[in-house]
Amino acid sequence: MHTHRLSRVVATIATVLVGLGATLPAAENPLKNAKVGEWVEYSNRTETMGMAMDMVMKQTVVAKDDAFATMRIDVTMGGMSMPGGKEIKIALDQPYDPLTATQEGAQVTILAEGDETITVNGTSYACHWVQAKVVVTQPQAVEATSKIWTSKDVPVGGLVRMESEGKLNAGGQAMTMKTVMELKATGGK
Repeated sequence: MHTHRLSRVVATIATVLVGLGATLPAAENPLKNAKVGEWVEYSNRTETMGMAMDMVMKQTVVAKDDAFATMRIDVTMGGMSMPGGKEIKIALDQPYDPLTATQEGAQVTILAEGDETITVNGTSYACHWVQAKVVVTQPQAVEATSKIWTSKDVPVGGLVRMESEGKLNAGGQAMTMKTVMELKATGGK
């Protein structure tokens, strides 16, 4: 598989997996209090086929009214923006489920969960973590086990850290993949 195509596949899968980030209690939607212009940025390292790919993923609230928040997801790899930044519209009167917002048909099975304080980039966060099995069939077939730490102190969804290991089938080629995503920065207008 060519490096460019592999990088697009990895960017797509990273977008899908980050969706697990806000597995908060059903009554809460972390985007209810979000403001237009708020953003969160993550570093992401994916290892597959003996290669490591580093990318940055940025999620920005680009529109919001009483009923919906619209979030734009942009990915940069090797200093270059990946084409196809994605905007998703999220209903604020429903529990936040960004995995299904970014990827229709994803099946998520919760395996375990708990609470833990972790430190990322020198800042400690009181987190709730969830370990889950994720199965996605489109645009690429993926089966992964992920552990995700979220905190109410992080805007735009709450994701602090994600670790994921799984199998990917891209164009008939099976690959194993390991991804670590961590909070890099937050900001807003």
